Amino acid sequence: MRRQTRKEKIQAWLSSPVMLLVYRLLTTLLALSISRWMLYLFNIQFFHQLDLRQAASLYFNGMRFDLPIVFAINIPTIVFYCLPSRLIYNKGLQAFVDIVYVIANALAILLNFLDIICFHFFGKHLTVDFIKLLSQSDEVSFGEVGHVFFDYWYLLVIFVLFVLIIRVVAQQTQINPPKKEEDPRWHLKQAISMVVMLVLTVIAGRGGLQAEPITVETAMQYSDPQNAPILLNTPFCLITTRDTDLDERKGVYQSDFSPVHNDLAPNRFIETDSLVSDSIPSNVVVLILKNMGQEMIGYYSHDRRYPITPFLDSLLSQSLTFNGRSNSRRNLEVLPSILASIPAMMEIDFVRSPYASNDFDAFGQHLHEHGYNTIFMHGGKNGMQGFDAFSRRAGFNKYFGRIEYDDDSDYDGRWGIYDGPFLQYAAKTLNRVQEPFATTIFTLTSRYPYKVPKDFALPEESYFWTGFEKTIYYVDCALRDFFKAASRMPWFDHTLFVITADYSNSEHFQPEYSNVWGMYAIPIAFYYPKKINPLRCNEIAQQIDLGPSILSALGINDTLFSMGRNLFDTLSEPSFVSYYNLTYQYCDGTYLVQSDGEQPFGIFKPISDSLLNDNLVDRLQCPDVFDKLYRFIQVYNNGMINNKLRIETDTIHETQER
Repeated sequence: MRRQTRKEKIQAWLSSPVMLLVYRLLTTLLALSISRWMLYLFNIQFFHQLDLRQAASLYFNGMRFDLPIVFAINIPTIVFYCLPSRLIYNKGLQAFVDIVYVIANALAILLNFLDIICFHFFGKHLTVDFIKLLSQSDEVSFGEVGHVFFDYWYLLVIFVLFVLIIRVVAQQTQINPPKKEEDPRWHLKQAISMVVMLVLTVIAGRGGLQAEPITVETAMQYSDPQNAPILLNTPFCLITTRDTDLDERKGVYQSDFSPVHNDLAPNRFIETDSLVSDSIPSNVVVLILKNMGQEMIGYYSHDRRYPITPFLDSLLSQSLTFNGRSNSRRNLEVLPSILASIPAMMEIDFVRSPYASNDFDAFGQHLHEHGYNTIFMHGGKNGMQGFDAFSRRAGFNKYFGRIEYDDDSDYDGRWGIYDGPFLQYAAKTLNRVQEPFATTIFTLTSRYPYKVPKDFALPEESYFWTGFEKTIYYVDCALRDFFKAASRMPWFDHTLFVITADYSNSEHFQPEYSNVWGMYAIPIAFYYPKKINPLRCNEIAQQIDLGPSILSALGINDTLFSMGRNLFDTLSEPSFVSYYNLTYQYCDGTYLVQSDGEQPFGIFKPISDSLLNDNLVDRLQCPDVFDKLYRFIQVYNNGMINNKLRIETDTIHETQER
């Protein structure tokens, strides 16, 4: 037998099954990591503070989270290519393995591409709750998918290129039988390869040799919550996240935070004599503006490139305004935050969580008990997002939606009735409702795919506006017409208008609004010239503050269970809480702190550092602020677990007797 030359040995080794397998795994790793990196490239406004060196570091560190997926989805290929059997030369089996290889890897990459788009709207990676979103709500539909494919066609083209590359690699890494006499040690080499590759699969699946497998939380070791999404690929997030129950907390904290409000009497901003002397109860209209973050409103954002909210700017200048913050980032989280003072502090939203059936205290329930006609109005399809069901639980006994509007000539073809005609309908409807009334109106036009009526005249300068900016301008005009119509109604002068938003806009144009502080910035304002003087209050306020504040402004001094504070009471301290990328955030108006619920890893001063470039955690302690955060988490978790989100009647009587 002729002895193989060195060159022939190298060629034989490079074309061996184990090396062909390595080529396939490397292709998958590169494809997965590059598609993960595209989330950064196509959403760069969220990561403006990163320089090239930091961004490159996150890319390579993220491969640690790519490897578990690479090995997991290619287990069939790994096993087949390492089989110590001549079956690996079977063309039929090879064709089957190739199909599995291409499909499995294409699906993993597809998830990354979908996340590029979804991150633009949600500001976070898709997790296991997204599967429930697909199956249980109308947030995503075939019509929406069609719009996405049309608007993001270039991503579809790039995805197809990725799949073609994988297909070519599969064709070029076919196992061919040896042309010459087979190596007598071939079976032994294959068996050793099988053992080595399976060991590597286990190590890669755990993310290393450490005691515990890596999870999404591990990403926080490499980056702050703002930039952590760059490290993580979507399949990893879907596999490693679970709908877990909250943990009951029994720690002892210094903070005296209590969700029980025994005294809602206002001591600032409102003339208390007017509450006593006024014989006519005040109405209240809560306006929830879709996607209307502070960044889009000239009153808050003086550096906006185009003024697109002239009416709202004027209205807010005549109102009591706060530096508002949302406690939600998605539609299903909005109503619990605003109507029931329940912030979004779980991976899954409250209405689809294990605690969805819990009792809770809501300002609408109290107003209904005090004789108010409570109404929720939304131009969307009835049943959309479960708004009708939850608003009813929150005390709003009547619901007016697309069915009640009963004129589909004003239907936008996707979500519901355009805001212009629906707000006119709302004003006329309230004129027929017996007073006092409490109404929540939720707008919808300023959401993807950002359509305005064909007959709506945009200004000449709107040529350079994005579709989203055009819908914001349209909603501003709709609000102008609504207040113009309402001002002619007999109920207008004794009605409190509360202006807020569901969450901040998904498109960002200014860097201070594209981080984990600015992305929650929304308007919070109270317009009631008869009783509340215009004032720009720079205190932070959050959605969960609205319930107790509305009752206080209306002079209803009930005992209320609310995770928020009364904005009309100087005794309550400003605060803001949120949960983002497995990170709890708490701000007391001066310091913004971040923690995983146990250990602190972020301290910022957003007043002077709006870009959050300077993390003070190594130079500052802030034990009192972290103490307030952990106490808040304790009250929230234990209240959810034990179904204690409202005050029992007996407890109220005992409190009043004391």
